[in-house]
Amino acid sequence: MSRRDSEGGRVTDWLARHLLGPAQVGDGREPVRPASADERARERELRTSLVRVQDASGRTYLVERSDADTQEPS
Repeated sequence: MSRRDSEGGRVTDWLARHLLGPAQVGDGREPVRPASADERARERELRTSLVRVQDASGRTYLVERSDADTQEPS
């Protein structure tokens, strides 16, 4: 019987998948690099064209803003 088939192996696999998440690729001790001008422009466009909405069950999702939402009040 291999370790993967044992109870401990299944528990370890579950913990790794559901609690720890994916492995980190970069060095966590290095400072975060600043965003490029293209990344900042994309972020600005997304924040002005999309709005975060929460439904009755508590799930949050993004929807495109309507024209009435983007116009400033007079």
